[in-house]
Amino acid sequence: IQVTALENGWHIPGGQHYLACPHKVEGDWSNAAFWLCAGAIGGGVRVTGLRNDSLQGDREILALLERFGAQVCQDAHAVCVQSAPLRGIAIDAGPIPDLVPILAVTAAFAQGETEIYNAARLRLKESDRLASTAALVNSLGGRAEEFPDRLVVHGGGLTGGTVDGAGDHRIVMSAAIAGLHCRQPVTIRGIQAVNKSYPDFFSKLSGLGGNFHAIHLG
Repeated sequence: IQVTALENGWHIPGGQHYLACPHKVEGDWSNAAFWLCAGAIGGGVRVTGLRNDSLQGDREILALLERFGAQVCQDAHAVCVQSAPLRGIAIDAGPIPDLVPILAVTAAFAQGETEIYNAARLRLKESDRLASTAALVNSLGGRAEEFPDRLVVHGGGLTGGTVDGAGDHRIVMSAAIAGLHCRQPVTIRGIQAVNKSYPDFFSKLSGLGGNFHAIHLG
């Protein structure tokens, strides 16, 4: 397909036809971030299928985890993240809005304060993600302060509790990762929200040793 870049857009002539060709679909850094953060919080994880030259913005998760203090390594075949003492950092959410819920969970297990700023657009996601992310952390015994365009998460760990998934796949998955490291059980309402982006999330979680079961909350 012929495409010409213009100063303010693209020009694509009509009447063209697609040609079949081999193409390998690269792994999803947005969904991989849940496993990478789980490894940073406790234990360790090795994730395959991610390109180290990816143009996906959420590849930034590696640099952020390194700033938190996690041990990160990457080669042509896999990304490895190993837990280490984590410390609070400042995070610009502008380029990476989809990572904010799992980064807030990671921050809750760090020492010190993490500020996630430039985040007003999160209010227009599947849920008001500034509010639902703060509620996630607070529901599990942590402390997150919500402001019009930022979150401040105070580290120190999470205890457990019940989280409203808010109809938001990223809130549900972040709560599940938090549950792996809470001192008490975690109940998540509305887990079916994961079907939007990661239908087999819980089967993958089970494969990594996660222990959970479904209940009817009425």
